[in-house]
Amino acid sequence: MSRIGFLDGHRGLAIMLVLLYHAFTRWAAVVPYGGQFANFPFFKYGWLGVNLFFLISGFVILMTLESCSSAKTFLARRWLWLFPAMLICSLIIYGTSGFFPERPAGEPTPLSLLPGLTFIEPAWWSALTGYRVLPLEDAFWSLFVEFKFYVFAAVVYYWRGRNVLFVALLSAFALNLLSAAARSQGSGLVSVAVNDLSNALSFDNFGWFASGAAFYVFHKTRERRWLWFGLGVALVSPLGFHQQTVPRFLAAAAMSLLFAATLVYPSLRIPLNARLFQFLGLVSYPLYLMHENLMTAMVIKAGREAAFIPRWALPFMAIAGLVALAYLIVRHAEPRVRAVLSQAFTRRVAAAQA
Repeated sequence: MSRIGFLDGHRGLAIMLVLLYHAFTRWAAVVPYGGQFANFPFFKYGWLGVNLFFLISGFVILMTLESCSSAKTFLARRWLWLFPAMLICSLIIYGTSGFFPERPAGEPTPLSLLPGLTFIEPAWWSALTGYRVLPLEDAFWSLFVEFKFYVFAAVVYYWRGRNVLFVALLSAFALNLLSAAARSQGSGLVSVAVNDLSNALSFDNFGWFASGAAFYVFHKTRERRWLWFGLGVALVSPLGFHQQTVPRFLAAAAMSLLFAATLVYPSLRIPLNARLFQFLGLVSYPLYLMHENLMTAMVIKAGREAAFIPRWALPFMAIAGLVALAYLIVRHAEPRVRAVLSQAFTRRVAAAQA
């Protein structure tokens, strides 16, 4: 399946937002420049880059579902796409953690490798093992959400098809909203249990996936009803935010409108097709996996040991180094690991059929 240029541009924008949010806002209490830049809107609302990733995922996953013959094939393909970079980046993060005691998340334990390598969130592993399992990176939370969506989408799509998948995604999202509202009104143990379950399954984010999938159908068919449906769902998806304010809603709406507009007006894709956004889109996955603690730790260390460097420049230097590393992973390490795993799958299938 070939890459779609403007989607890579959106990935580039999404990772840029997340990087700048973590560099200037998320860890303002520990970085050398403090909160000096924390309230700049492009930084302050950079966490919306994750929701943009969810929109893109909804778009791409429905496209991938249509190209796979079964849920088993789809899930194997997604795992083979995601796991190599996760393995490489997890080993890099764990292996370098001793050199960076400045990591905001502290030094990881061997158990911290488990959630990322299985795409199962730490709370589930803690419940299963009886041990406190912490994530290797807090940013991995979105990968756990994504994987739940993959399983949910695969089961429903290959059971009942595309239209039922849309109904199921919206029903799951609505269930989360309604159970949260009932819980806030003190409606009893049932509403609490349903809300806890829907949160554990990440249904609060399923509106974004439904919206992205609808945008894919519009992109494919050019039927305007899918555009309006996708945009409508995107505009109500912020109801799943655990902190709801007018500025957060407006920022999310602006992001959704931008994504929808690029589907309608090809001229708006020109900036997204710029080399910077395309390159960042290419390396966005390993860069996302590695960036938060490594970047923050490098900024803190450089700020302490290289006082001659302007404080505002520190995160950009750290980002440049991580971008270069992510490029090496994408171009060299990741394809080799994927090839080995793919060959192992092929041999296993051949042995099973013999």
